[in-house]
Amino acid sequence: MIDKEPKVTQRPADDFLVIKQATVLDQGKTLFQQLDFTLMNGESWVILGTSGKERTAFLETLMGRTTLVAGSIKRPFAADYQKEQSSKGIVNSFRDLIAFVSQKYTFRNKSSQQNFYYQQRFNSSESEDTETVARYLKQAESNIPGPWTLEKVISLFNLHEFKDKSLIKLSNGETRRLAMALALLKNPRLFLMDMPMTGLDVQTRSHFNELIGAIIESGIQVVMTCTAGEIPSCISRYGWLGQGKLVAVEDPNILMEWENRSLMQGLVQQEAFRGLLKKVFQESGISTVIEMRGVTIRYQDSVLLDGVNWKVLPGEKWLIRGHNGAGKSTLISLVLGENPQSYANDIVLFDRKRGTGESIWDVKRPVGFVSPELGRYFPSNQTCKKVVLSGLFDTMGLFKKPTSSQEALADAWLEAFRLPHVADLNFHRISLEEQRFCLLARAMIKSPRLLVLDEASQGMDEEQRIRFRQAISFFCEETGMSLLFVSHYEEDVPAGVNRVLALNQGKISELTTK
Repeated sequence: MIDKEPKVTQRPADDFLVIKQATVLDQGKTLFQQLDFTLMNGESWVILGTSGKERTAFLETLMGRTTLVAGSIKRPFAADYQKEQSSKGIVNSFRDLIAFVSQKYTFRNKSSQQNFYYQQRFNSSESEDTETVARYLKQAESNIPGPWTLEKVISLFNLHEFKDKSLIKLSNGETRRLAMALALLKNPRLFLMDMPMTGLDVQTRSHFNELIGAIIESGIQVVMTCTAGEIPSCISRYGWLGQGKLVAVEDPNILMEWENRSLMQGLVQQEAFRGLLKKVFQESGISTVIEMRGVTIRYQDSVLLDGVNWKVLPGEKWLIRGHNGAGKSTLISLVLGENPQSYANDIVLFDRKRGTGESIWDVKRPVGFVSPELGRYFPSNQTCKKVVLSGLFDTMGLFKKPTSSQEALADAWLEAFRLPHVADLNFHRISLEEQRFCLLARAMIKSPRLLVLDEASQGMDEEQRIRFRQAISFFCEETGMSLLFVSHYEEDVPAGVNRVLALNQGKISELTTK
């Protein structure tokens, strides 16, 4: 149970934050025109809409990270604080009172540099350059007084179970909980959250309404984005973003109707992919894609996988599920050849036992992979086209000159995903949902025999998630490739996935055929 803070008495209702007739730009492009929004003292809002990119941009606007070229944005909630700080000669900003949990959160190592590489999380000696969760939280404690202490934040987000874990070893869901804990530790007046339930396991999501209620009752105002099926009951104001404007909605049932209507647009144009897909197991002679016999992975005193026995045959489609920290990422790391402990275990990949002279490139060549955190590890100078091309060489970025035919292939994949406009843009500057499709193009460009998708559609809006799911179903049907699909959301599972592997505390708790 969550220990709720006593409710803080709010001042009489008046303006907390006001946007009037605003025209907002980001990177030179118009995001909103004639945007109006009033947040009163004591209110908290959920923001929905057809575009995930637009929802994120709205929160960025509240945070002051976009460009206002017309209209006004006023933040009365920060006036007294800024006046007091200025009278003391202290440099200040309204942002001191805002916490923002985006979907692009990153953590830094002990040298205060975010220079991790993907395989580092699986190497115990190299991960020592990252702080533990407890030490990282301790360093982040806010100087602004408020109800949320380190102990209360750890309790609220149930961080006890992994507080001694290195940051680099956290699962995606654990990282999400830590990001929210860090933001709350700031004791903000305004808490902005972009799709906060993304990546959380079923148990954490079931307590999310209680969690948000505790934050609101402590006197913090919340503005969050979500889908119609995720709206916390403790939030009573609703907004719908569309075509650059925000509409306040009184009846949340209307939001479900509008969202469902927008989802009908999410159909995959199959013809765009037909010339790009190849049958991958035809005449290959491969009888086993993956086989694990009694696989156990441990770090110091922690057992991450415990006696796993599992076999995947050509063309099989598997759903892998389990709570945050159950061992899913560790299992995937063995398949990808990223985990050095794979050599100490009995593992067969594509009919070849690990540790019999194969190179890391031999392991990677037949496997395509997409995960939410993968995009963080590409160098900052990579364009989207280079990221897609890097899939041909199994490198985190493009470091050799591609042939003209390879460039044409990358262009064709971007065109098929409706992304030709991002080809020459910096990968880290495009939206999160566009990054996911670029990473899927990177995985598919080499015609993999096995596609591994680890929460790969995170950060997408509902229409894009449908298009992503339909694309995966079509790719599997057309190529005959095997699929490992990791997700906490049943609605994201592609058609044709009919086998389930469930993990609980590193052990297989379910191994079934649907």
